[in-house]
Amino acid sequence: MKQYIKVIWNKCRDWFVLFCIFAATFSYAMFQGGFVSWFLFYSFLPFGLYAVAVLLYPLKKWNVTRDVKLQPRFAGDHLSYDIHITRSSAFPVYMAAVKEEINFLDQEERTIYPLFQRNAVIPYKRSFVERGEYEFFTISIELSDLLGIVKKKAYYPLQQRFIVYPQIHEIDIPFLLAGIEEGKNEVSTGNQSTTLVTGIREYQPGDRLGSIDWKATARKATLISKEFGHYHERSMIIIADVISSLYFEERMSFLASMLIHEETKRKKVDFLLAGDAIFSPKTSEQSESDNLLYHLARAQPVNNRAFETEFKSIAIQKQHSFMVIVSQVTGTLIGQVQSKLSLHAKASIIVVKDEGAGLSDEETVIVNGIQSSALTIEVVNIPLPLPLSSKGSEGGNK
Repeated sequence: MKQYIKVIWNKCRDWFVLFCIFAATFSYAMFQGGFVSWFLFYSFLPFGLYAVAVLLYPLKKWNVTRDVKLQPRFAGDHLSYDIHITRSSAFPVYMAAVKEEINFLDQEERTIYPLFQRNAVIPYKRSFVERGEYEFFTISIELSDLLGIVKKKAYYPLQQRFIVYPQIHEIDIPFLLAGIEEGKNEVSTGNQSTTLVTGIREYQPGDRLGSIDWKATARKATLISKEFGHYHERSMIIIADVISSLYFEERMSFLASMLIHEETKRKKVDFLLAGDAIFSPKTSEQSESDNLLYHLARAQPVNNRAFETEFKSIAIQKQHSFMVIVSQVTGTLIGQVQSKLSLHAKASIIVVKDEGAGLSDEETVIVNGIQSSALTIEVVNIPLPLPLSSKGSEGGNK
């Protein structure tokens, strides 16, 4: 009942306020008499009539469109678009507040004063767009009378979505891949497949006994099977940390740079991203690249999980070399990497950091203590054009 009363009140509030003001000024003029009281009534009369006209004005008949002139594709690109407003009548509109409802910019109101103009263009520009999935939802326009007594609002659904991929950098990919390519097994893998544990699910009839995850079965009191991903004719695997928030954007940029590099495509390297869930597409090569880029664009750090925990659960066939992409070297990670190495395989840890950053003193001690020649560590610095906290923009956007 209260909700219905609230809805009715919201629709009738402006009319009620206007009626009260008209009644008060007219009653004052009738009972008080004299020049001053009637002057107040007649002075308010044009403002009150204009407010009534605003309430009766068909605002929903306005034609509102969005014209995206420059759409960003990679982080750091520019965004530029215009909002076009067209109306059929020349009704004098004193003020209109235009507001974009979107998921990536502050919902800032832009005030225009069209008066008798039938067309208006509102430009929006942003000089730096971050990685992510962006979506425009609705444009709202609110009219007001000269005194701000009444307001009328209309919504124009103009949904639009686009993806901004991580920034791409020039990186010596062949040098980084050579570190694990030298340790590739001499035996041809044309008729073999690499099997990785990519998740778990409930047991289904026909599952092999060896695929049962006994630890998960004991924990959930029901049979749980492991899910495997199969990769053919590939001997290099890249396992990336998509969990830790430390230098997260730099890692996303590095992974995207590797993914689109021709050297990586030529060698058909498998990517395995450990984030909310272990993500590894099982489609055609082109679709796989698109899916990975889309995943990198939307990925967010997971603060309540550790990469070492996820990495420990990944099963890698012993003859395969692999690369691990992280931003911090720990003794636990080194031990886990070495435990997955075989005699004929090599591993490489790529430590991705911001421009100018290097290994910390603790990391340097850990790296210097490595005895195995099958494990190499490289530091890659990825410069970002603007810090994530920066929301600088042009054209009125915050």
